[in-house]
Amino acid sequence: MPESFDVVVIGGGTGGLVTASGCVRLGRRVALIEREALGGDCLWTGCVPTKALVASAKLAHQMRHAGAFGLEPVTPRVTPKAVMDSMREQRRIISRHDDPEKFRKLGIDVISGEAKLAGGGVVEVAGRTLRAKDIVIATGARTSVPPVEGLQESGFLDHVSFLAQDEFPETILILGGGYIGIEFAQMFARFGSRVTVVEMLDEIVNKEDADVIARLREILTGEGIELLTGWAVKSVRREGGKKIARIEQKSGATRDVTVDELFVASGRRGNTENLGLEAAGVKVERSWIVADRFLQTTAPRIWTCGDVHGGLQFTHVAAYEAVKLVRNILFPGKSAVDYSDIPWTLYTDPEVGHIGMTEAEARAKHGDAVRVYQVPMADVDRAVVDRTPNGLVKIVCDAKGNLLGGHALCANASTVIEEIVLARRKGMKIGDLAQRISSYPSLADGVQKAASLYYQDIAGGWLGGLGKRIAKWSQ
Repeated sequence: MPESFDVVVIGGGTGGLVTASGCVRLGRRVALIEREALGGDCLWTGCVPTKALVASAKLAHQMRHAGAFGLEPVTPRVTPKAVMDSMREQRRIISRHDDPEKFRKLGIDVISGEAKLAGGGVVEVAGRTLRAKDIVIATGARTSVPPVEGLQESGFLDHVSFLAQDEFPETILILGGGYIGIEFAQMFARFGSRVTVVEMLDEIVNKEDADVIARLREILTGEGIELLTGWAVKSVRREGGKKIARIEQKSGATRDVTVDELFVASGRRGNTENLGLEAAGVKVERSWIVADRFLQTTAPRIWTCGDVHGGLQFTHVAAYEAVKLVRNILFPGKSAVDYSDIPWTLYTDPEVGHIGMTEAEARAKHGDAVRVYQVPMADVDRAVVDRTPNGLVKIVCDAKGNLLGGHALCANASTVIEEIVLARRKGMKIGDLAQRISSYPSLADGVQKAASLYYQDIAGGWLGGLGKRIAKWSQ
């Protein structure tokens, strides 16, 4: 006998949890299905554990460079199991927020098992048949393993399998110079591994501004990381306990890289298998669920949010989409998702904060009307006294001062960038950023310094124009 629900959510990651919580708080009967553990990739294999490891790696790096603080540098004794156990403890502490009993107390029927759509608003799971007015698919994504000859046979790590072990490889080749690959590259290097990154594209983290990428490259190579862009791994073989990767440059040149371990970070794919999507009328393209700007799939009253539909794959985006979904499911009319003011961060040290357009993107759209204002962190007093002068703050705007983009490569860039995020959200212009007052000394001063260059630009233009008029009058 089918059980009736207003909303059935498949997937207990951030998107699913926020959707289920929002619907139940608004008086709907909700079932939440998760095949593993609530919290999803973010809690168990993504944001939380990796940032805990980034923190440990950062401290190890600071210990080696304590001389900058007038202290005696020391070489930390890195015990992999101790580092990993510390990470797991932080994850355990945070996991209380996603305890199933917490959601059951809200009135959500939390079900463990593999869900399958059975048509007509019906979901089957763990021997139960659930009938729902609306169904939400929030099953997330996972590592996409490239079709490299010998890779599967030789074995490899990704962020999931690495977090389950207690060893750091002496040498490692990372396939992919995107966000996951670069964060892990620096982390491994700071724990003592010799790291090589192979990226098919011409640049690492290629969605970032060119000035940010160039400076980040300097920092990473300065820490001993080999960055090979424009190269691809063509094959892998095992020899005497080592793994040998044959890599090829765009020019056709090849070389072998011998390492203890391979780490795959070359892409993601949606978790869309065995859900009965096709039979339910839900279209899937290249493993991603197809959805419109209201997060509606191609099937009536079946929705999606989070990584599984292939958009911006960040926890905060999944939460944002879930809030939109609750509104669109439960209330008349529809509200479209808008990603124009979504920031993101690359959690290297220093961090990279990003909002809006890069300079290249802005110039492609607005041409010569683009204005760029940039300040090195070496000119920001707080960065100097904190011994974190590597980096920059860069603001991109149009001729009227409208904020097109903001970029920060600095300590705590994930927080520093929020000033520009809020300014864009509120329709403020660069002049408003220049006039705001921040505590001294603070890293936020970098934003104010960059924005203040706007007035120098105006003054220079005005004085230049005055000079031309004086010259004309004197003729």
